[in-house]
Amino acid sequence: MSDRVETFLPNYFSIEIEGIETARFFRCDGLEAETYIYEVEEGGLNTGTHKFFGRTRFPNIVLEHGVTDNNELYDWYKTTVMEDNPVERKNGSVVLHNQAGEEIKRWNFFRAIPCRWVGPSLGTDRHGVAIERIEIAHEGLSPE
Repeated sequence: MSDRVETFLPNYFSIEIEGIETARFFRCDGLEAETYIYEVEEGGLNTGTHKFFGRTRFPNIVLEHGVTDNNELYDWYKTTVMEDNPVERKNGSVVLHNQAGEEIKRWNFFRAIPCRWVGPSLGTDRHGVAIERIEIAHEGLSPE
């Protein structure tokens, strides 16, 4: 009987957000949860401290991809934070794919709103791909 654990090499990420499907991303940061730990010193003999957990925080998800003609994520950002519309939070997933395009793993996030969009730095001295970045705030994360 083997206790082998398979490790996946990331080939590309995609994102699915209620009605928005955006193709490949080459970078994804922020798939994490951090719980605050606080210490209470013991009274009396002063022999130590007790540790308790507090609130859990979910950092923003940051996605980067090459510029394409797809503006759906920017439109979501603009509609949500730059126009006088009711805030529409959405659930979504970051999906890891293999070279064949098959889904390997998924991280679901909840009650998300876009909070930052960064367009590409352009210049004739640049030889790389123009990169766009979107940052998404959310209220929870669950790997599948």
